[in-house]
Amino acid sequence: MILRQAYREIMDHIAVTEDMSARILTNLQNADISQAKGRARTLPVRFLAAAACFAVLLAGAIALPNFVTLSPSESLPGVQTGVPDRTQAASLEELSQLVGFVVEGMGELPFSVVETRYTAYNGALAEVTYLGENQSLTYRKLAGSADPSGDYTAYSHELVLELGTGTVTLKGEAGQYCLALWQDKAYSYSANTSQAYSEAEWTNMLEAG
Repeated sequence: MILRQAYREIMDHIAVTEDMSARILTNLQNADISQAKGRARTLPVRFLAAAACFAVLLAGAIALPNFVTLSPSESLPGVQTGVPDRTQAASLEELSQLVGFVVEGMGELPFSVVETRYTAYNGALAEVTYLGENQSLTYRKLAGSADPSGDYTAYSHELVLELGTGTVTLKGEAGQYCLALWQDKAYSYSANTSQAYSEAEWTNMLEAG
């Protein structure tokens, strides 16, 4: 009863699964202490409770990191599993130096830009975020053919545009699109907007880039 009570108190502060809890209790109850029975009778009750608490804490500390994972939206193409190395730059030129290729950015946007942020992830993926008063656009460029957007939404509508710069796939809902994806021979690109836009508005943005 003492072990169970100590266990409950400690578990209130440790996030573990039900399966882990069952294993910890079973291991404590089935432990071979036959050689120490004589000495155990003389040990104070508070020592036994402290020992049980320590066992639970140790098990939780060891197991907890195994449950820490990134969500799909935090996973970046070209970036290894785990927390990505994020480096801020002051300009497109500095961002290009960090990732090792020229980053063009977007040319014309359907809103007034009040702030532009430049970010490199693990020296592989370039990101330019354009912020307006109530809108934003995130542009990404990555060497290779992987989708750099990080957007895993299952959109109901897709539209393929044949522009002078190449083929672009728009994704969105009901004729309004918030994601554009395209490629050339060496790189893949994406543009993701906080507000959906029409085909004509996307065409203006992409042809001006």
